Amino acid sequence: MARKEIRLSSHEDEEVEIHGDVLEVVLSYVPLIDLVPASNVSKSWRSAVASSLRHLKKLKPWLILHKQSTYSPYASITYTYDPCSNQWIKVSMPSMNFFSTLKSSQSNFLYMMSSSKFSFSFDPLNSTWCHVAPPLVWRTDPIVARVGDSVVIAGGVCQFEDDPLAVEVYDFNTRAWCTCESMPESLKESAASAWLSVATTKGKLIVTEKKTGVTHWFDSETKSWSGQFNLNPGQPVVNYYIGSYEEDLILVGFCNNVEQFKIWKVSAENFYCEQIGEMPLAFVEKLKSECFGFSSINVLVARNFVYMYNSWEVEEMVVCELTSGGGGIGSCRWWSVPNVVCRDGMLKDRLVFTCSEVGFDELHRVMKMDNWKFEVVST
Repeated sequence: MARKEIRLSSHEDEEVEIHGDVLEVVLSYVPLIDLVPASNVSKSWRSAVASSLRHLKKLKPWLILHKQSTYSPYASITYTYDPCSNQWIKVSMPSMNFFSTLKSSQSNFLYMMSSSKFSFSFDPLNSTWCHVAPPLVWRTDPIVARVGDSVVIAGGVCQFEDDPLAVEVYDFNTRAWCTCESMPESLKESAASAWLSVATTKGKLIVTEKKTGVTHWFDSETKSWSGQFNLNPGQPVVNYYIGSYEEDLILVGFCNNVEQFKIWKVSAENFYCEQIGEMPLAFVEKLKSECFGFSSINVLVARNFVYMYNSWEVEEMVVCELTSGGGGIGSCRWWSVPNVVCRDGMLKDRLVFTCSEVGFDELHRVMKMDNWKFEVVST
Protein backbone atom coordinates (compact mmCIF):
# COMPACT_ATOMS: atom_id res chain seq x y z
CA MET A 1 0.00 0.00 0.00
CA ALA A 2 1.39 3.38 -0.96
CA ARG A 3 2.49 5.46 1.98
CA LYS A 4 0.85 8.86 2.28
CA GLU A 5 1.42 11.54 4.90
CA ILE A 6 -1.26 13.82 6.31
CA ARG A 7 -0.32 16.66 8.62
CA LEU A 8 -2.81 18.00 11.17
CA SER A 9 -2.28 20.98 13.44
CA SER A 10 -2.49 20.37 17.19
CA HIS A 11 -3.57 22.94 19.78
CA GLU A 12 0.07 23.80 20.35
CA ASP A 13 0.46 24.59 16.62
CA GLU A 14 2.67 21.57 16.24
CA GLU A 15 2.19 19.40 13.18
CA VAL A 16 1.09 15.82 13.88
CA GLU A 17 1.96 13.38 11.14
CA ILE A 18 -0.50 10.60 10.23
CA HIS A 19 0.59 8.10 7.63
CA GLY A 20 -2.00 7.06 5.07
CA ASP A 21 -1.90 3.35 5.90
CA VAL A 22 -2.55 4.12 9.60
CA LEU A 23 -5.40 6.46 8.68
CA GLU A 24 -6.99 3.80 6.51
CA VAL A 25 -6.97 1.34 9.42
CA VAL A 26 -8.52 3.97 11.70
CA LEU A 27 -11.21 4.73 9.11
CA SER A 28 -12.09 1.03 8.86
CA TYR A 29 -13.61 1.36 12.36
CA VAL A 30 -15.65 4.45 11.52
CA PRO A 31 -19.41 3.98 10.83
CA LEU A 32 -20.38 4.38 7.20
CA ILE A 33 -22.48 7.51 7.76
CA ASP A 34 -19.42 9.23 9.28
CA LEU A 35 -17.16 8.27 6.38
CA VAL A 36 -19.04 10.60 4.03
CA PRO A 37 -18.07 13.82 5.89
CA ALA A 38 -14.60 12.36 6.53
CA SER A 39 -14.10 11.99 2.78
CA ASN A 40 -14.77 15.71 2.36
CA VAL A 41 -11.86 16.80 4.59
CA SER A 42 -9.28 16.73 1.79
CA LYS A 43 -8.17 14.78 -1.26
CA SER A 44 -5.87 12.70 0.91
CA TRP A 45 -8.69 11.79 3.28
CA ARG A 46 -10.98 10.98 0.34
CA SER A 47 -8.32 8.64 -1.00
CA ALA A 48 -7.85 7.06 2.43
CA VAL A 49 -11.61 6.48 2.79
CA ALA A 50 -11.78 4.87 -0.65
CA SER A 51 -8.78 2.65 0.08
CA SER A 52 -10.17 1.63 3.48
CA LEU A 53 -13.49 0.64 1.93
CA ARG A 54 -11.73 -1.26 -0.82
CA HIS A 55 -9.25 -3.19 1.33
CA LEU A 56 -10.27 -3.15 4.99
CA LYS A 57 -13.91 -2.30 5.67
CA LYS A 58 -16.40 -4.89 4.47
CA LEU A 59 -19.85 -3.32 4.32
CA LYS A 60 -22.88 -5.33 5.45
CA PRO A 61 -26.53 -5.13 4.35
CA TRP A 62 -28.71 -2.73 6.32
CA LEU A 63 -32.07 -3.56 7.82
CA ILE A 64 -34.54 -0.80 6.89
CA LEU A 65 -37.75 -0.14 8.81
CA HIS A 66 -40.45 1.99 7.20
CA LYS A 67 -43.00 3.22 9.74
CA GLN A 68 -46.30 4.44 8.30
CA SER A 69 -48.66 6.13 10.73
CA THR A 70 -52.07 4.54 11.19
CA TYR A 71 -53.54 7.98 11.88
CA SER A 72 -51.94 9.69 8.91
CA PRO A 73 -51.12 7.09 6.22
CA TYR A 74 -49.36 9.74 4.16
CA ALA A 75 -46.70 10.24 6.83
CA SER A 76 -43.74 7.89 7.05
CA ILE A 77 -40.51 7.65 9.04
CA THR A 78 -37.55 5.49 8.09
CA TYR A 79 -35.04 3.87 10.42
CA THR A 80 -32.02 1.85 9.31
CA TYR A 81 -29.86 -0.59 11.21
CA ASP A 82 -26.18 -0.83 10.23
CA PRO A 83 -24.71 -4.14 11.51
CA CYS A 84 -21.15 -2.89 11.02
CA SER A 85 -21.57 -0.26 13.71
CA ASN A 86 -24.52 -1.88 15.50
CA GLN A 87 -26.35 1.45 15.23
CA TRP A 88 -29.89 2.51 14.42
CA ILE A 89 -30.09 5.59 12.23
CA LYS A 90 -33.14 7.79 11.78
CA VAL A 91 -33.42 8.98 8.19
CA SER A 92 -35.20 12.25 7.56
CA MET A 93 -36.10 12.78 3.93
CA PRO A 94 -38.46 14.96 1.89
CA SER A 95 -42.11 13.98 2.14
CA MET A 96 -43.35 11.96 -0.78
CA ASN A 97 -46.85 11.77 -2.16
CA PHE A 98 -48.19 8.61 -0.56
CA PHE A 99 -51.36 7.55 -2.35
CA SER A 100 -51.58 4.09 -0.80
CA THR A 101 -50.01 1.99 1.95
CA LEU A 102 -46.42 0.87 1.55
CA LYS A 103 -45.96 -2.84 0.87
CA SER A 104 -43.14 -5.25 0.20
CA SER A 105 -43.00 -8.93 -0.74
CA GLN A 106 -39.28 -9.04 -1.59
CA SER A 107 -36.36 -8.12 0.66
CA ASN A 108 -35.39 -4.86 -1.10
CA PHE A 109 -38.53 -3.90 -3.06
CA LEU A 110 -41.13 -1.32 -1.94
CA TYR A 111 -44.32 -0.53 -3.79
CA MET A 112 -47.67 1.27 -3.63
CA MET A 113 -50.65 0.44 -5.80
CA SER A 114 -54.01 2.07 -6.54
CA SER A 115 -56.55 1.87 -9.34
CA SER A 116 -54.79 4.74 -11.12
CA LYS A 117 -51.09 4.27 -10.39
CA PHE A 118 -48.40 1.72 -9.51
CA SER A 119 -45.22 3.05 -7.89
CA PHE A 120 -42.16 1.09 -6.87
CA SER A 121 -38.62 1.56 -5.60
CA PHE A 122 -35.70 -0.85 -5.37
CA ASP A 123 -32.63 1.36 -4.89
CA PRO A 124 -30.87 0.79 -1.54
CA LEU A 125 -32.42 3.71 0.37
CA ASN A 126 -35.58 4.09 -1.75
CA SER A 127 -34.62 7.61 -2.77
CA THR A 128 -35.99 7.18 -6.29
CA TRP A 129 -39.41 5.91 -7.35
CA CYS A 130 -40.88 4.77 -10.66
CA HIS A 131 -44.50 5.73 -11.34
CA VAL A 132 -46.33 3.76 -14.02
CA ALA A 133 -49.84 2.73 -14.99
CA PRO A 134 -51.40 0.10 -12.70
CA PRO A 135 -51.56 -3.56 -13.71
CA LEU A 136 -54.65 -4.63 -15.63
CA VAL A 137 -55.90 -6.94 -12.86
CA TRP A 138 -56.82 -5.45 -9.48
CA ARG A 139 -54.98 -7.08 -6.59
CA THR A 140 -54.79 -6.70 -2.80
CA ASP A 141 -51.94 -8.98 -1.66
CA PRO A 142 -49.83 -10.03 -4.65
CA ILE A 143 -46.29 -11.27 -5.03
CA VAL A 144 -44.30 -8.32 -6.42
CA ALA A 145 -40.60 -8.62 -7.29
CA ARG A 146 -37.99 -7.26 -9.62
CA VAL A 147 -36.63 -9.94 -11.95
CA GLY A 148 -33.95 -8.73 -14.37
CA ASP A 149 -35.30 -5.83 -16.43
CA SER A 150 -38.88 -6.30 -15.33
CA VAL A 151 -41.27 -6.27 -12.40
CA VAL A 152 -43.37 -9.39 -11.94
CA ILE A 153 -46.70 -9.17 -10.17
CA ALA A 154 -48.54 -12.42 -9.46
CA GLY A 155 -51.56 -13.63 -7.51
CA GLY A 156 -53.21 -11.67 -4.70
CA VAL A 157 -56.21 -11.09 -6.98
CA CYS A 158 -59.53 -9.66 -5.76
CA GLN A 159 -62.45 -12.08 -5.69
CA PHE A 160 -64.38 -10.35 -8.46
CA GLU A 161 -61.56 -10.89 -10.98
CA ASP A 162 -61.77 -13.87 -13.35
CA ASP A 163 -58.31 -15.39 -12.84
CA PRO A 164 -57.07 -15.66 -9.22
CA LEU A 165 -53.66 -16.81 -10.50
CA ALA A 166 -53.13 -13.95 -12.98
CA VAL A 167 -49.55 -12.87 -13.71
CA GLU A 168 -48.40 -9.62 -15.32
CA VAL A 169 -44.94 -8.29 -16.13
CA TYR A 170 -43.88 -4.66 -16.45
CA ASP A 171 -40.95 -4.36 -18.86
CA PHE A 172 -38.52 -1.49 -18.17
CA ASN A 173 -37.54 -1.33 -21.83
CA THR A 174 -41.01 -1.20 -23.42
CA ARG A 175 -42.55 0.56 -20.40
CA ALA A 176 -45.64 -1.54 -20.72
CA TRP A 177 -47.47 -4.38 -18.97
CA CYS A 178 -47.98 -7.75 -20.59
CA THR A 179 -50.07 -10.71 -19.43
CA CYS A 180 -48.19 -13.98 -18.90
CA GLU A 181 -48.90 -17.60 -18.11
CA SER A 182 -50.93 -17.84 -14.89
CA MET A 183 -49.48 -19.29 -11.70
CA PRO A 184 -49.70 -23.10 -11.36
CA GLU A 185 -53.02 -24.54 -10.18
CA SER A 186 -51.31 -26.08 -7.15
CA LEU A 187 -50.90 -22.53 -5.77
CA LYS A 188 -54.58 -21.63 -6.15
CA GLU A 189 -55.25 -21.68 -2.39
CA SER A 190 -52.05 -19.82 -1.51
CA ALA A 191 -51.49 -17.32 -4.33
CA ALA A 192 -50.76 -14.31 -2.10
CA SER A 193 -47.72 -12.83 -0.38
CA ALA A 194 -49.09 -13.86 3.03
CA TRP A 195 -48.69 -17.54 2.09
CA LEU A 196 -45.70 -17.50 -0.23
CA SER A 197 -42.01 -16.80 0.30
CA VAL A 198 -40.10 -15.44 -2.72
CA ALA A 199 -36.57 -15.11 -4.03
CA THR A 200 -35.02 -14.06 -7.33
CA THR A 201 -31.99 -15.55 -9.05
CA LYS A 202 -30.70 -15.94 -12.63
CA GLY A 203 -33.65 -14.15 -14.19
CA LYS A 204 -36.16 -16.27 -12.30
CA LEU A 205 -38.77 -15.63 -9.64
CA ILE A 206 -38.91 -18.54 -7.20
CA VAL A 207 -41.97 -18.96 -4.97
CA THR A 208 -42.31 -21.40 -2.08
CA GLU A 209 -45.40 -22.19 -0.04
CA LYS A 210 -44.51 -21.32 3.53
CA LYS A 211 -46.49 -24.23 4.99
CA THR A 212 -45.54 -27.05 2.61
CA GLY A 213 -42.29 -26.18 0.84
CA VAL A 214 -43.93 -26.67 -2.56
CA THR A 215 -41.80 -24.60 -4.97
CA HIS A 216 -42.35 -23.23 -8.49
CA TRP A 217 -40.35 -20.76 -10.54
CA PHE A 218 -41.18 -18.18 -13.18
CA ASP A 219 -38.78 -17.49 -16.06
CA SER A 220 -38.81 -13.81 -17.00
CA GLU A 221 -37.58 -14.55 -20.55
CA THR A 222 -40.05 -17.28 -21.52
CA LYS A 223 -42.71 -15.79 -19.22
CA SER A 224 -43.71 -19.28 -18.14
CA TRP A 225 -43.80 -21.36 -14.95
CA SER A 226 -41.94 -24.54 -14.07
CA GLY A 227 -42.15 -27.04 -11.20
CA GLN A 228 -43.49 -28.31 -8.93
CA PHE A 229 -40.63 -29.21 -6.62
CA ASN A 230 -40.88 -30.00 -2.92
CA LEU A 231 -38.03 -28.59 -0.86
CA ASN A 232 -36.67 -31.45 1.23
CA PRO A 233 -34.04 -30.52 3.81
CA GLY A 234 -34.07 -34.09 5.17
CA GLN A 235 -36.04 -33.37 8.33
CA PRO A 236 -39.59 -32.27 9.17
CA VAL A 237 -40.17 -28.56 8.58
CA VAL A 238 -43.49 -26.74 9.12
CA ASN A 239 -42.55 -23.23 7.94
CA TYR A 240 -40.37 -22.50 4.90
CA TYR A 241 -38.76 -19.13 4.10
CA ILE A 242 -36.43 -18.58 1.14
CA GLY A 243 -34.09 -15.79 0.08
CA SER A 244 -31.43 -15.17 -2.56
CA TYR A 245 -27.81 -15.97 -1.79
CA GLU A 246 -25.34 -15.24 -4.60
CA GLU A 247 -26.58 -17.54 -7.41
CA ASP A 248 -28.30 -19.95 -5.03
CA LEU A 249 -30.91 -19.81 -2.29
CA ILE A 250 -31.06 -19.70 1.47
CA LEU A 251 -33.79 -21.70 3.22
CA VAL A 252 -34.81 -20.87 6.77
CA GLY A 253 -37.04 -23.58 8.20
CA PHE A 254 -38.88 -23.98 11.49
CA CYS A 255 -38.75 -27.51 12.88
CA ASN A 256 -41.80 -27.76 15.10
CA ASN A 257 -40.81 -31.04 16.73
CA VAL A 258 -37.82 -29.37 18.41
CA GLU A 259 -38.95 -25.72 18.16
CA GLN A 260 -35.82 -24.83 16.25
CA PHE A 261 -34.94 -22.63 13.29
CA LYS A 262 -32.34 -24.03 10.92
CA ILE A 263 -30.65 -22.63 7.81
CA TRP A 264 -29.80 -24.49 4.62
CA LYS A 265 -28.02 -23.45 1.45
CA VAL A 266 -30.13 -24.59 -1.51
CA SER A 267 -28.82 -25.13 -5.03
CA ALA A 268 -30.84 -23.16 -7.56
CA GLU A 269 -30.15 -25.89 -10.11
CA ASN A 270 -31.37 -29.05 -8.37
CA PHE A 271 -32.70 -27.68 -5.02
CA TYR A 272 -30.29 -29.80 -3.01
CA CYS A 273 -30.29 -28.63 0.63
CA GLU A 274 -27.11 -28.40 2.71
CA GLN A 275 -27.56 -27.43 6.37
CA ILE A 276 -25.23 -24.65 7.46
CA GLY A 277 -26.48 -23.68 10.90
CA GLU A 278 -29.21 -23.54 13.51
CA MET A 279 -30.44 -20.75 15.74
CA PRO A 280 -29.40 -20.90 19.41
CA LEU A 281 -32.38 -21.51 21.68
CA ALA A 282 -31.94 -18.15 23.42
CA PHE A 283 -32.74 -16.39 20.15
CA VAL A 284 -35.59 -18.76 19.27
CA GLU A 285 -37.38 -17.55 22.40
CA LYS A 286 -37.04 -13.95 21.24
CA LEU A 287 -39.10 -14.76 18.12
CA LYS A 288 -41.94 -16.51 19.94
CA SER A 289 -45.22 -14.66 20.42
CA GLU A 290 -47.10 -15.40 23.64
CA CYS A 291 -50.41 -15.66 21.76
CA PHE A 292 -49.45 -16.78 18.25
CA GLY A 293 -46.23 -18.72 18.76
CA PHE A 294 -44.15 -18.82 15.57
CA SER A 295 -47.04 -18.40 13.14
CA SER A 296 -46.09 -14.91 11.97
CA ILE A 297 -42.34 -15.10 11.37
CA ASN A 298 -40.90 -13.03 8.54
CA VAL A 299 -37.45 -13.47 6.99
CA LEU A 300 -35.37 -11.02 4.95
CA VAL A 301 -32.19 -12.05 3.14
CA ALA A 302 -29.55 -9.79 1.59
CA ARG A 303 -26.22 -11.23 0.49
CA ASN A 304 -24.93 -13.19 3.51
CA PHE A 305 -27.29 -11.65 6.07
CA VAL A 306 -30.58 -13.06 7.36
CA TYR A 307 -32.94 -10.87 9.41
CA MET A 308 -35.87 -12.52 11.23
CA TYR A 309 -38.75 -11.04 13.22
CA ASN A 310 -42.23 -11.91 14.46
CA SER A 311 -44.74 -9.47 12.96
CA TRP A 312 -46.97 -9.77 16.05
CA GLU A 313 -44.20 -8.92 18.51
CA VAL A 314 -41.40 -6.94 16.87
CA GLU A 315 -39.71 -5.59 19.98
CA GLU A 316 -36.60 -7.54 19.03
CA MET A 317 -35.22 -9.01 15.82
CA VAL A 318 -32.72 -11.79 15.28
CA VAL A 319 -29.77 -11.41 12.90
CA CYS A 320 -27.67 -14.16 11.32
CA GLU A 321 -24.43 -13.49 9.43
CA LEU A 322 -23.26 -16.33 7.21
CA THR A 323 -19.49 -16.45 7.38
CA SER A 324 -17.13 -17.93 4.80
CA GLY A 325 -15.00 -20.98 5.28
CA GLY A 326 -13.44 -23.70 3.13
CA GLY A 327 -14.56 -22.15 -0.14
CA GLY A 328 -18.19 -21.83 0.95
CA ILE A 329 -20.34 -20.94 3.94
CA GLY A 330 -18.45 -21.84 7.09
CA SER A 331 -20.74 -21.01 9.99
CA CYS A 332 -23.43 -18.67 11.30
CA ARG A 333 -22.98 -15.78 13.71
CA TRP A 334 -26.15 -14.88 15.63
CA TRP A 335 -27.23 -11.84 17.63
CA SER A 336 -30.41 -9.88 18.36
CA VAL A 337 -31.35 -6.28 17.69
CA PRO A 338 -33.83 -4.29 19.81
CA ASN A 339 -36.38 -2.49 17.65
CA VAL A 340 -35.73 1.25 17.90
CA VAL A 341 -39.41 1.98 17.22
CA CYS A 342 -40.30 0.49 20.62
CA ARG A 343 -38.52 3.38 22.30
CA ASP A 344 -41.00 5.86 20.88
CA GLY A 345 -44.05 3.70 21.55
CA MET A 346 -44.91 3.50 17.85
CA LEU A 347 -45.59 -0.23 17.52
CA LYS A 348 -49.23 0.58 16.90
CA ASP A 349 -48.19 2.06 13.55
CA ARG A 350 -47.78 0.02 10.40
CA LEU A 351 -44.24 -1.31 9.89
CA VAL A 352 -42.72 -2.48 6.61
CA PHE A 353 -39.29 -4.11 6.66
CA THR A 354 -36.76 -4.32 3.85
CA CYS A 355 -33.00 -4.88 3.71
CA SER A 356 -30.48 -3.52 1.24
CA GLU A 357 -26.79 -3.33 0.51
CA VAL A 358 -26.15 0.37 1.13
CA GLY A 359 -22.80 1.40 -0.31
CA PHE A 360 -20.66 4.48 0.22
CA ASP A 361 -21.49 5.98 -3.18
CA GLU A 362 -25.24 5.60 -2.60
CA LEU A 363 -25.00 7.14 0.87
CA HIS A 364 -22.82 9.97 -0.43
CA ARG A 365 -25.38 10.66 -3.18
CA VAL A 366 -28.41 10.95 -0.90
CA MET A 367 -26.56 12.94 1.78
CA LYS A 368 -25.91 15.59 -0.86
CA MET A 369 -29.61 15.82 -1.67
CA ASP A 370 -31.78 18.52 -0.12
CA ASN A 371 -33.51 17.73 3.17
CA TRP A 372 -31.85 14.35 3.69
CA LYS A 373 -30.52 13.94 7.23
CA PHE A 374 -29.11 10.96 9.15
CA GLU A 375 -29.22 10.85 12.95
CA VAL A 376 -27.86 8.04 15.14
CA VAL A 377 -30.47 7.08 17.75
CA SER A 378 -30.18 4.99 20.89
CA THR A 379 -32.36 2.00 21.70
